[in-house]
Amino acid sequence: MSADRRGPRLLTVPVGDRALSWTLRAANGRQLGVGVRTYRGEAELADAIRELIIERTALRCTVGQSEARLWVWAAYLPLRTTRPGAADAAGPVARSARGYLRRDQCQAGVTGFLAGLQRLGQDLRRPGRDDAWPF
Repeated sequence: MSADRRGPRLLTVPVGDRALSWTLRAANGRQLGVGVRTYRGEAELADAIRELIIERTALRCTVGQSEARLWVWAAYLPLRTTRPGAADAAGPVARSARGYLRRDQCQAGVTGFLAGLQRLGQDLRRPGRDDAWPF
């Protein structure tokens, strides 16, 4: 994405020795959400992010309380298999970057995350967009 445009940014996050994940940040730097899964390299990470953005309207988001009694959210991609037991193993692909004191604040966090993904999806279709990572 161009540096002069204001909007959400997807950033890579090193995890451990050789794994990668991602974070979605608003134009002001505030974290909108973080990736839950880790990836072995940039190509694998880019594929996962591309899928997340393309499937953003099919995401199922849940809101609940953590053990610390803070409100948190998680986002799940639709299940793509009918294999028995697969639904039990399907985990979230993204989660809130922090806990919230109130449920309505957490729900606003979900809304901000989805709006950020929507903006990134619009950028994918913009004419003249360069093919820079992660898309």
